[in-house]
Amino acid sequence: MSESGRRGILAMIRSRQDALNVVTDTSIVFLLLAAILAVLYLVEGERTLLDVGLFGFLGVLLWRFKSPAAAITLLLASIMRLFVTLAQILDTGEVNWIFVVITAVAIFTSIRAAEATLKLIGRFHVPAAQDERT
Repeated sequence: MSESGRRGILAMIRSRQDALNVVTDTSIVFLLLAAILAVLYLVEGERTLLDVGLFGFLGVLLWRFKSPAAAITLLLASIMRLFVTLAQILDTGEVNWIFVVITAVAIFTSIRAAEATLKLIGRFHVPAAQDERT
């Protein structure tokens, strides 16, 4: 665990291990968001199946490969979710708070994932000869 004793998506990224922890935790959040959206799809018939697929697939890619491409694609998918949520609010005039919360969590989490993965390939990059396969 990090020196600060915090783990999660809110933890400071001061070392390679902190960045790896943030990437793992953000990928878990995206898998949970995909599960919540899948339940909403099954229960209410909301049109969230695309988000379920994107968040689930990219969350697994982020978890497995620690890829900045997956993190940035998740950011783009989260921004797409924001536009869909805003369009629903403007179209119906009703605010569905579950989608507002899901959108806010997705955007914040994707920003943290992008930050952590970019630090892994930048500031905390380990050359191939010294890689510990963590």
